Amino acid sequence: MNTGTATLANALEQRLGDPFDSANPYGFAALLAAAEAGRTPDGEAWHVPAGDPEPVLHALRAVHRRSPASGPAPVPTSAAFAVGACVGALDSALRITLRHLRARRLYGAAAIDLPALRVLLSGAFADLLLCDTLATLAVRGTDALPARPGAAGQALAALGPRALQGALDRLSVVMGSRFYIRVGEHAAFQRLLGETQRALFAAADRTATPEPDHAPAALSDLLSDLLATPAVAALCDPQLLAAAPGCGLTGRARRAPQPAGPVHERLYGDLLDRYESGRSFDLTRRALPDRPLPPPPPMPQENRT
Repeated sequence: MNTGTATLANALEQRLGDPFDSANPYGFAALLAAAEAGRTPDGEAWHVPAGDPEPVLHALRAVHRRSPASGPAPVPTSAAFAVGACVGALDSALRITLRHLRARRLYGAAAIDLPALRVLLSGAFADLLLCDTLATLAVRGTDALPARPGAAGQALAALGPRALQGALDRLSVVMGSRFYIRVGEHAAFQRLLGETQRALFAAADRTATPEPDHAPAALSDLLSDLLATPAVAALCDPQLLAAAPGCGLTGRARRAPQPAGPVHERLYGDLLDRYESGRSFDLTRRALPDRPLPPPPPMPQENRT
């Protein structure tokens, strides 16, 4: 990511501040309070200036990290912008889930230490990277497959809404019963999920393409061809992208496999490093104003003498 790409998003992030700060007028708590009171957030604060496509996409993503419904509609209204902006909502959902698991204890240990939950986190992260890779290629106008112009945008329009929604749904399961609590960060997760679902499927309606582009075999072949291109490899390791559960949505299986083995370890390690260092989960690794929640202190050992 070059400096020009980051400047607009970074300025907006600093203006909107840490979304987890309860005193922040543009944070999750304030947005929830405004929604419950029937008030709309200050529109000027969420304004995204016009500019080159890629910087605008990342600025929209900064807004969607807090509330897809509070920001401006993506312009132009293409899948690359509409779905690409929602990558920001998945970033926050992942961050909320990480904070929840690091604070929660199960069987005498932090819930984050359970391997089954770590796999679900790395799967959601892989889906985020997959959608961001496709969105980046589409916004840049990169023809990764010269024989099929616009292939990345076609794949994103067909796959992106389902991949992002699937990741959010799995994270809601990880949240467990806390997902239904309507206060604090848990309520922010609910709001993000609902607003993102509406934004994603509005995008799907606007950018729908006829068969056979959405046929499972055609979509599977298209995605496989894209992941084998140098243009994709220049953005992200294709091994990590191929492990995304969203890739399984190109077939007829109702459940997609999660990352496993060394690929899962790489994904989870990178995810945790970005969280602890306050970096975005997308391809840019931008510095964010979010302050990570420190892990709880270890429980004292029982004296069994």
